[in-house]
Amino acid sequence: MPKRVDHDERRRHIAEAVLRIAGRDGLNGARLRDVAVEAGMSLGSVQHYFASKDEMLRYVVHYLGAHITERIVAGMCAPDVASASPVRSFLLSMASEMLPLDDRRRAERRAGQAFTALAVGVPEPTEDLGDGDRRLHERVAELIDQGQRDGELRAGLNPRLESVVLLAMIEGLGSDLLLSVRDPEEALAAVRYHLDRLTPD
Repeated sequence: MPKRVDHDERRRHIAEAVLRIAGRDGLNGARLRDVAVEAGMSLGSVQHYFASKDEMLRYVVHYLGAHITERIVAGMCAPDVASASPVRSFLLSMASEMLPLDDRRRAERRAGQAFTALAVGVPEPTEDLGDGDRRLHERVAELIDQGQRDGELRAGLNPRLESVVLLAMIEGLGSDLLLSVRDPEEALAAVRYHLDRLTPD
C-alpha cells in the first residue's frame, strides 16, 4: 500500500529549510536547488510544492508569522509569565518570542531581516510583510485598549501609539541582542520595566 504523504508537513519541512538558510546565509542562498539540498529532498519534490522561489518565500513569510504566534500563545503558560495579568502575559510572551534570545530565535530574526531586505521595492512580498506588521500593531493596540478597560493598564493611554512604542522598543532590543550590546536578561528586564510603567500605581 503506497505511503500517504502529508503535504502540509512537507511544505512546513521546506519552510524550515528556507529559514535555516536565511538565518545562516541570507536569502541569496535560498534558490530552489539549495533549499532542496538543505531539506534533503530532490529539486523536483520541492518544485512539486512551490513552482517558483517567490511562491516559496511568500509561504515561508506566512509560516513564520503563524509559528511565532503559536509560540506566543503557548508561552503565556510559562511560570515567569503565567502569574501576570492576561494582557501583560501576552505582551511579555510576545516580546520573548520576537526577541532573538537563543539560537532558534536569532536565526528567525536574521531570516526576518533577510525577508525585509528582499521585499523592498517588490510589490507582493512588501504587501505581505506590511499586512503582517499592520495586523501585529492592531492586535497590540487592541490588547492595550482591553487592558485599560479591565483595569490592568493605566487609563488615558493612547493604544495605537503605545503599540508603536512597544514594538519599536522590541525591534531595537532585537538589534542590540544580535550585536551583543545587551544580554537576554537585560532585554527582558527592559520590556518588564516598560510594561510596569503602563500599569496603574
